[in-house]
Amino acid sequence: MKNETPITPSAPPHSLEELLNSAIVLNWDAITQSSTPGRVRIEYHIGADGSLEYLKLWSSAREYWSLICEYSAHLSHSDGPRFCNGYHSRSLARLLQSIMMCSHSCSPRTNGMLEVAPPTAEDVEAAKLRMNDAFQPTVAVRGPKRGDVALLSRAEGC
Repeated sequence: MKNETPITPSAPPHSLEELLNSAIVLNWDAITQSSTPGRVRIEYHIGADGSLEYLKLWSSAREYWSLICEYSAHLSHSDGPRFCNGYHSRSLARLLQSIMMCSHSCSPRTNGMLEVAPPTAEDVEAAKLRMNDAFQPTVAVRGPKRGDVALLSRAEGC
């Protein structure tokens, strides 16, 4: 019988903006309510320790921006993304929670903004690959000899 032990990778291979962009692309239909092609804006804050502390998602079909959700890493403020204005996506909420728990190599005490345009089929495929790569579980299997360890999947992500 083989003993499985999870391994935690040391650094994420993808930037925070790549992960946030992918989360939006993969949930585009759930967070865009208009048939008119629009954009999604992501505003975020990096804390003193370099971690993602806060983010807001906005949607625009024309010139009017509507709040999709906001998420704070501080447990006293939120226990997950809070959706607004009729928006909701369980899969986006899960991805955002995973991204918030990761360590990111961002400059401390900075604000960032990213806009995402309607994705193409290629954008969706790239986002799937990026998220699979970033959040792929890594498992070590101990062989019959003591201390013999083989990696079953590559350590990437957070």
